[in-house]
Amino acid sequence: MEKMFKRSIVATAVTAAALASSVAFAKPATETVDLYGQVAVSVWQYGEDAIGGNDQPLKFENESRFGLRGSAELERAPKFIWQMEGGNVGDDGGNSGLGVRDTFAGFEFDDGGKVRVGRMLTPLYQMIDWPYSGQRAGAIFDWGGDVLGGARYDRQSNMIRYDSAKMGGLNFSVAAGRGSESDNDSNFYGLSASYNVGVVTFHAGYESGSDRSVSALDSFYNTYLKQQPGFDTDIKKVKSIAGSTKSDTDAALLGFEAYFDNGFGVYAAYKMESADYDDATATITPESGAEEKIDLVGASIEQDSVSVGVVYGGVENWQFKANYAVNFEADVENAGSSFTATGTEDSIASLQALYFVDPSAVVYVRPYVISKDDSDNEFGYGIGFDYYF
Repeated sequence: MEKMFKRSIVATAVTAAALASSVAFAKPATETVDLYGQVAVSVWQYGEDAIGGNDQPLKFENESRFGLRGSAELERAPKFIWQMEGGNVGDDGGNSGLGVRDTFAGFEFDDGGKVRVGRMLTPLYQMIDWPYSGQRAGAIFDWGGDVLGGARYDRQSNMIRYDSAKMGGLNFSVAAGRGSESDNDSNFYGLSASYNVGVVTFHAGYESGSDRSVSALDSFYNTYLKQQPGFDTDIKKVKSIAGSTKSDTDAALLGFEAYFDNGFGVYAAYKMESADYDDATATITPESGAEEKIDLVGASIEQDSVSVGVVYGGVENWQFKANYAVNFEADVENAGSSFTATGTEDSIASLQALYFVDPSAVVYVRPYVISKDDSDNEFGYGIGFDYYF
């Protein structure tokens, strides 16, 4: 649930404290600062008999977090906007510090959109995330793919992003920033657009990345290259595979949402992700101890995905959702050979029953069935409570 419920707090004391430690060269701001966030706790059974044969215990999730955001009307500049957002509390608060989530500064222009720099969602990922990855669909459609090293980013620092104002039914976003944070040559560029016509909103997005650092080539060889004709090594007898490379990536999404007066809604999206890898060599250490070198030459992986969902909110204070997402089998190339990596098709079917105990609080149950790598189906569920402020 994306809608945030805000509560304003007067920022005079905050401003005064900041000025006390610096030279007061400008008059104090009199704007207000919004404190917003959520208290969200849930319990999950991620497969009592998990894929892979491991029994999974019940797990408590604490996604509680808060943020601060504000704006100031500057005398000789556009409106200044800013935000500092903390991460989820989790088990011990280790990732909850301010700046873990969207944290930026920028300017907003009258009828001209806004420009921001800092840490934000990329335009493409903002569409992937919602609504297409909701209700556990993200376990497949978001982070469950098989492109080694990933093919796009989600929330990135070192980014500049422009979001247009709405022009009729159209609005768009463009962004550019660092990819691998420590690599000067690794960058990404992305854009997205939405167009609303009546009850339907269409979405499209694209992202391109260069020189993305990729390690753990064992994943690549274990899953894909063992299926290449002429690849004789018995993977089950290999102790370790080491190596690293870089990739150039592309990802795109086409989707839509439609919500009707009778309480029904539907959404669907198609996503493509691909990566081209620099030539590299992997060192394989079999159980015999004799090392073997295998070349990664002209290699690439491409995988397509689909997410579809149905929503019904026609019962007072209730909302029901059903979602299905699938990653299709990945296509692989290496050393001039092309093949489909069998066993890489994954899917998830999930349901949600959500009840509004208050306009700012909900309780829900989310059962799901997931299948990965042609394994047996795994059943799981979550029960939670969210309060938004």
